Amino acid sequence: MTQHPSTHGPSETPGNEATPRRSIAIVGAGIVGASAALALKRAGFDVTLYSERTREELRDAVPATGTAILFGDSRSHDARIEGDRYGADAAFATSAVTVNGGPTFDAPYDYEAQSVDVRLRADDRIGLFLDEGGSFAHRRVDDAELDRIAGENDVTFVATGKGGLAERFPVDAERSPYSEPQRYLLTVTVRPADGGDVRFPGRTENERSALLSIDAEEGEVFVGPYLHKDAGPAWVLLGFARFGSESEKAYREARDSASALDIFRAQHHRLFPDVAPQIDALEVIDSDEYSWLKGAVTPTVRRPVARTDSGGLLVSLGDTAIAVDPIAGQGAQLGAIQVAALADALREQPGEWDEELFTRLFDTHWERHGKPSVEATSLFLGDPKYAEVVGSFFGRAAENPAAGTALFDLLSVPGPVLGLRGEEDVVRFVRTFEGRRTAVPAASPQVTASTHV
Repeated sequence: MTQHPSTHGPSETPGNEATPRRSIAIVGAGIVGASAALALKRAGFDVTLYSERTREELRDAVPATGTAILFGDSRSHDARIEGDRYGADAAFATSAVTVNGGPTFDAPYDYEAQSVDVRLRADDRIGLFLDEGGSFAHRRVDDAELDRIAGENDVTFVATGKGGLAERFPVDAERSPYSEPQRYLLTVTVRPADGGDVRFPGRTENERSALLSIDAEEGEVFVGPYLHKDAGPAWVLLGFARFGSESEKAYREARDSASALDIFRAQHHRLFPDVAPQIDALEVIDSDEYSWLKGAVTPTVRRPVARTDSGGLLVSLGDTAIAVDPIAGQGAQLGAIQVAALADALREQPGEWDEELFTRLFDTHWERHGKPSVEATSLFLGDPKYAEVVGSFFGRAAENPAAGTALFDLLSVPGPVLGLRGEEDVVRFVRTFEGRRTAVPAASPQVTASTHV
């Protein structure tokens, strides 16, 4: 076990100078755990971040767990944790949507999105956390160790993702949208072989334009700008295969980054030939053997609070609390928003930290952000309950750019999705975007959808 000791400041808790400084443990040093450690340390608490991997391994010996794109509104929440260090290299502000056999439309955002390698973002925050006196403990945390840690701290946050210690928190069946995965996923980080950039003629001419290609039977593929931890400006391919499709069978055959890229090339020639030459022109990042990942996610909402065998207080964070299908990118939004709000709330909370407090904080997070994000994800998954809504957006967007802007605004501010149940709702929602200024397209994602009739 390796531990970097913290440098303790004044021994008071914020808001109550008469009591000892409160201590917090965070288990899991991915982007949510690292962000929480930094935010809570800056809020004035004693914080120890636990990881079964060293800091170096977290950066260089594991895959990125997702694209972790931050859309518009969540970037302002994330900036309360730490300001933007990455600039325009990972930014984009437009989606172009093509439906094979249907309409084609551009969807300029009224915000700017940013896609940064989570290994880079997490490592930067761990570094700041250590610089500011936080403690990093390298050890495996099983149930017995979790019990010990929780007994030594006022609260222990679990940010280990979707498996492992997440099982300590019971599933909330009422809030969980599905009981099984909705897509099989494959992702790989790449770059142009000629060192240039990628454009998608016929869809959008903006530099570093992103693309979302949709096939009604096969699934979706996202191709977008990405800031790689070592290679710098790069691209990410992220595929969402419907179960039982040829794409799912192909994705399961991936064994490394090269085979993953070959699978995407073949898929584009088969389903989306108009952009296949651009995919052919990409190459893997040889220096990063962990630049690919495959698997499936069961969208699950868990109870926010649990107890160890000895009664220690456990609270779930990030994907441990709300795991969503990645298709709408809501996991990254929810993690940043939850952490920023948590740090603010605890800084102003001189009273007891107990189950009631953390349940109330999570319920507020769920109502304001979690539930809308889960519903927006269902919309982008093509859930049958949103069939009329999606059809209305796509049908209008070819003639009215505001419809495309409105649709993709749900990735940034998903709340309005709760009021979208039919065509009339979409008409009213789109009307609020007409005449609105959109973001300057630093880059643009694009969506192609093919439908097999």
